[in-house]
Amino acid sequence: MKRCVTIGFCLLSFVTACWAQDITKLERIGSVVSFTKSDTGLLFNCADKSQVQLTVLAPDLVRVRASFARALPARDHSWSIAKTDWPATKWSVSETPEGVLLITDELETLVRRAPLLIEFRDAKTHTLINADEQPMAYDAKGVFKEMLFDQRGTFVAAAKKLGFDEHFYGLGEKAARLDKRRSSFVNWNSDTPGYLEGRDPIYQTIPFYTGLEDGRAYGIFFDNSYRSYFDFGKSSQKRAWFGAEGGELNYYFFYGPSLKKILNRYADLTGHMPLPPIWALGNQQSRWSYYPDTMVERVVSEYRKHDLPLDVLHLDIDYMQGYRVFTWDTQRFTNPKALTEKLAGQGVKLVTIVDPGVKYQPASKNAAVITSTTPELELQEPRYYVFEQGLQNSFFQKRENGDLFIPRVWPGESVFVDFTLPAARNWWGSLHRAYTDNGVGGIWNDMNEPSDFVDQSGKNQLDVVSYDEGEKSTHAKNRNVFALLMARATYEGLERLRPNQRPYIITRAGYAGIQRYSTMWTGDSNSTWDALALNIPMFTSLGLSGEPFVGSDVGGFMGRGNGDLLTRSYQVSFLAPFCRNHKVIDGYDQEPWRFGKYYEDIIRKYLKLRYQLLPFLYTTLEEAHRSGVPLFRPLLLNYQDDPNTYNIDDEFMIGDDLLVAPILKPDLTGRLVYLPPGRWYDYWSNKSYAGGTMISVEAPLETVPMFVRAGSIIPTAPAMNYIGEKPLDPLTFNVYPDEKGAATATLYEDDGLTPAYTQSGFRRTTVAVRRAGIGYIVTVSTPQGTYQPASRKFNFVVKSSGPSRSVIGPDKGSEQTFRIN
Repeated sequence: MKRCVTIGFCLLSFVTACWAQDITKLERIGSVVSFTKSDTGLLFNCADKSQVQLTVLAPDLVRVRASFARALPARDHSWSIAKTDWPATKWSVSETPEGVLLITDELETLVRRAPLLIEFRDAKTHTLINADEQPMAYDAKGVFKEMLFDQRGTFVAAAKKLGFDEHFYGLGEKAARLDKRRSSFVNWNSDTPGYLEGRDPIYQTIPFYTGLEDGRAYGIFFDNSYRSYFDFGKSSQKRAWFGAEGGELNYYFFYGPSLKKILNRYADLTGHMPLPPIWALGNQQSRWSYYPDTMVERVVSEYRKHDLPLDVLHLDIDYMQGYRVFTWDTQRFTNPKALTEKLAGQGVKLVTIVDPGVKYQPASKNAAVITSTTPELELQEPRYYVFEQGLQNSFFQKRENGDLFIPRVWPGESVFVDFTLPAARNWWGSLHRAYTDNGVGGIWNDMNEPSDFVDQSGKNQLDVVSYDEGEKSTHAKNRNVFALLMARATYEGLERLRPNQRPYIITRAGYAGIQRYSTMWTGDSNSTWDALALNIPMFTSLGLSGEPFVGSDVGGFMGRGNGDLLTRSYQVSFLAPFCRNHKVIDGYDQEPWRFGKYYEDIIRKYLKLRYQLLPFLYTTLEEAHRSGVPLFRPLLLNYQDDPNTYNIDDEFMIGDDLLVAPILKPDLTGRLVYLPPGRWYDYWSNKSYAGGTMISVEAPLETVPMFVRAGSIIPTAPAMNYIGEKPLDPLTFNVYPDEKGAATATLYEDDGLTPAYTQSGFRRTTVAVRRAGIGYIVTVSTPQGTYQPASRKFNFVVKSSGPSRSVIGPDKGSEQTFRIN
């Protein structure tokens, strides 16, 4: 939800100026004059008094930290890093005529002395993976000063040799294609409603990318929260480079050579996504705004009346008293707890928006103090309890001169919390009692770039100071981590308030590590076909950047679409982790029934299918939690050795097994689909295809082309209108045999609501099928974990172009076999 304002012209002109700059003009780091060895790595001293530190964290992970013209500072802190206690890794060092060589079992890091250049090689083959094109550099002479957000900063940069056939992926949320080669980007969290392809920056900052060439992948995470820049061969044929407007040149180098291995290690470093409550995978409905409470009840009633699945309904800013966070407008919502209980009886959870802006509202002298134990339900005129508590405890951001920073957002004049203060985060988290006590299921963080109606570029916040563990750093450093720390405060607050429930948070903005606290969506998109086409590369790029739980506003947020667009939008999002229909306040209604029965019936088909695929989706989501490999994937993630997949951004895969090729343009009833090597089954007809080629398929409006990898098993559940409506009985295992008649799968289950899964409270079952004569033998393993589901039956169905064959039997909770004749 956003105010539709014209923003970003100064940002756009700034970006143009930036790319006109030549990083070869920067001062290069001095040559190596000596080095010392520690237990964890090497420290290099340079002729210009600079220092470079290499730290070995794992056999495939080396950190590079540089300080220019001075020693490395003692303070070493990052809000994005989750793991600092790495086990000791075996490594060695040797000196060669070229320089100093640091060697692990997987990676060689060569530091050349004069000039100082760093190269990364495969330890087994000695093949070059990545190398500096020029020495690390900084703006000693101020040649970039005029373009900096805060001219007190010093620009730092690293340049890498550009491979002839090198491809680049990731970098978080970008309105761009999947492969970022020959493109350049800025990282500066920005409120950008109605963005188009090429608009940059937008809402999030994830300075992590992977490079892929000759089938080998590496990753670089540039952990610098200042405004940063990435140029993947756009301004030069020789180099890809990254830099920032301040702070250290501090990056982590990951070696695969597989992309999946890199994502796993990145999740180790910045944090694994915790499992959200399973109902978060249900269908969600929103608009700016549903009110009063009778309107909310009507929307849910219509969903049930139309036999459309629904698990979550969202409340936008109009549920509050004058946009005051942590309050309820009791004229519109007379009894919030009674409302959430009524919705719960229909299987629907309520999610409320919480923006960072706290209304600036000094109390008048004679105003009565609010003493109620439920202040969120009390009239906030003339006193606003949240503002007063934050003011009394000095939790709000201030300018360098000590004045409160007072931007303008929805409540008018407002204040922002300094989320770098531990006590302020604790307070903010505890305020969510206003929602948990009233039965709210989840929290939606919006406007958290942070948006400021006075000046969206951030210049109004130039002299805002944050505590930052005593550093008293400015907005230039802290803007990009503001949303990360707000989400952290929210997550930790919900953990304290409801320790036996998994927190569910949605965010618009973020920084690396945001996956530890929040799911996300891609902000205020347009109701256009071009915006729909951007969904796939945006979702997959976010997944390649460590954010597995993503989605968009189904149908688009701004502008008016039609039945065709809404239907095709659901044919993308019905398999995205976050599936929410959301619309701007003055936009034409776009709930699934709004364009007539023909479109509604098709949308229902795919929403019902989403719920049937829930066991498959949840199993794949748990894999994302455990491994860092996303649920919603580009083809290249599963087929890294197939160059044909490197630029495909109009198809996607769910896990390893399900390939989807939706229609992304109007008036099309067919398309070409690339199938990677192997055999594939058409999901609808079970027809078998040989992969490694392009095929032509029909795709009328009621059909989205879907293909299942031969050798896989897709578990499904009975259709339902909300998660938990009925037992998952029977569980059906749809078997797609490979050419040898074999197939395997794993089913993951837990209670879906509590953190018990982190302490063995789960059930992981392996299923294997093999051909035996004219039939098949099914083997079900003894499950792992302590979770015990209710009694149910297993149904095994072997798919083929002819009649399917099946067998059904009980789940005995131990190893057993079935024969399918």
